[in-house]
Amino acid sequence: MIVPLLFAAAAAYAFGAFRARAKGRSVSIRAALAFGGGLACLGVVLIGPIDTLSDSSLAWHMVQHLALSFVVAPLLLFGAPVRIVLGALPLRAATGLAAALNSAPMRALTSPSFAWLQFFAVLYGIHFSPLYEAALENEWVHDCEHMLLLASALVFWTPVLAVAPAPHAPPHPIRLLALFLALPMSAFLGFVFYVTRGVLYAHYAGPTALADQANAGAVMWIAGCAPLLVALLLCVADWGARERRLGLLGERVEST
Repeated sequence: MIVPLLFAAAAAYAFGAFRARAKGRSVSIRAALAFGGGLACLGVVLIGPIDTLSDSSLAWHMVQHLALSFVVAPLLLFGAPVRIVLGALPLRAATGLAAALNSAPMRALTSPSFAWLQFFAVLYGIHFSPLYEAALENEWVHDCEHMLLLASALVFWTPVLAVAPAPHAPPHPIRLLALFLALPMSAFLGFVFYVTRGVLYAHYAGPTALADQANAGAVMWIAGCAPLLVALLLCVADWGARERRLGLLGERVEST
């Protein structure tokens, strides 16, 4: 089921980009590569060896979840799919979509506080509730768990990355605060796995379960924080570039 969905998403993006270009709207090669990279990463973690290993190893399952939350979601957003859709749609439909993006419910959904809270509620809820064990035993529940995790991550990264069009984009200090506060939440989840002396999930019970659980904690602790640190640096760089652009614009206004 995953493979047809990936091909459908790639085809829809390519068709939208073609339509947008035909209407004179520019489509960034960088954005297309980011979206393609996100789909490729999604395929890698959900199909093949990593998915097979995740059934017998909590550490590999953690790699799968981290990739969905901290790699796939940002890459898909960097692909600017909403901008592609707006550029490809007829004027009336594009106007309706733009109005929906500017609506009060969308403003609430993409507010940094809600995005942050729902993401970590989902992340902790998945790993410390019966849902995780149920997902290990039932393929349909497992697929739903992955969809929930990816959707939650997309909501979290939307106000942080503020890829245009972003009518409700928060200022850079708020984005930096959201990322900064995400660091200890991600690290603590890994710390819990690392120090717990009992097997958290019966599915992984076995002679190497505790070592595997500690490895899962280390993966979350280290690898989970790395993308957030990179995002912090990118946000600072983007803030500096914005200030330089505003400074140059102010100089031009003064010179005229």
